[in-house]
Amino acid sequence: MYTITVIVIALGVLTALTLFMCGGAFPDRVKAWWDNSTLKKWSPLLFFIILTSSVIIGIACGVLKWITLIIPVMYILPFFVGMAHGFWNNMKERGKKLTYKNGTDAKEIAVRCLTELGCQPEINKDGSVRVSYQGENFHFEFGGRYARIWNPMWAWIKVDDPDMPKIREAVNAANFNFGPTVVMSDPDEDGDIGLHSCRDIMLHPSCPDNVPFIRAVLDSFFYTKENVRRHFQHINSQ
Repeated sequence: MYTITVIVIALGVLTALTLFMCGGAFPDRVKAWWDNSTLKKWSPLLFFIILTSSVIIGIACGVLKWITLIIPVMYILPFFVGMAHGFWNNMKERGKKLTYKNGTDAKEIAVRCLTELGCQPEINKDGSVRVSYQGENFHFEFGGRYARIWNPMWAWIKVDDPDMPKIREAVNAANFNFGPTVVMSDPDEDGDIGLHSCRDIMLHPSCPDNVPFIRAVLDSFFYTKENVRRHFQHINSQ
């Protein structure tokens, strides 16, 4: 009789907790506390422990058979399935964040946009991209969400050319404008100094105007070259 009483009490506690979890007729303040409490998150596990304990006690007393253990197992199974599903989703989201940080998305955006502009981008072994646009060669390098665009060797001048000071002054004047930066390389073995342009941009997959943005950026390299030429002519006329 004592064992049966314990089982009845345990089942009563289980029923009370179940009603409490569902809200029942309790005041709004109590239901609000329950909705925001940590106990609600672990209540299925608590119910499983109570139910399993009641069944084991019943089996030990000869009131229940071993087959009744399937009741707590079937009760807790959806809880563990939900936990496993949530863990899997968290791992997938973490994998997406790691993939997004390595710059692959920026490269894919650049390749897609260049293709839509009618270009034929080529991916190098180091992950950079080379492409021809309006007769000029461009080189893309990627890091994170950013891309560095180069317009390499679009002009050159001899190191002993008498116009070298004027070229340097024209380049410095052009670099004051917003847009690509003109870079002068060191002289090579033939004494040639190359003029290159570069610009850093950010590419984000949520931006709806990436194609016109890249087109405008590539066009800005031509404006920079024209600015250098215009400044040189102005300096030369003086």
